[in-house]
Amino acid sequence: MSDALDPRQLAADQEFAAAIAGGAALDYDDTAAVPELPRAGAPVMVVRPVRLPYDVDAAVKQMAARLGVTPSALIRSWVEAAVDDSEAADPVTELRRSLDTAQRAAAALAADRHRSHAA
Repeated sequence: MSDALDPRQLAADQEFAAAIAGGAALDYDDTAAVPELPRAGAPVMVVRPVRLPYDVDAAVKQMAARLGVTPSALIRSWVEAAVDDSEAADPVTELRRSLDTAQRAAAALAADRHRSHAA
């Protein structure tokens, strides 16, 4: 499954945009089928652009392909799992973990600084 843009569709979209920008009139097809609206109470999906390094994006696409899902669906499952975990976590425990992580990072930085001054 690929989220890549179809070059033909992109060219058609650019041509359409140029025509509209140049003053072309829009024609509406009143006979076209009207898409069905979502059922009442259906979840509303929000688009949230996320920038990823190229190699991470490539890895996500490979993982999604192996699992037979889109990259968006895979990332969405990760975010939902993280939100579920954070809602279930005890705030005090999370603060202690964060403090422990910060203390380890500070100790590592201090050790690196000490090594660089000793050299």
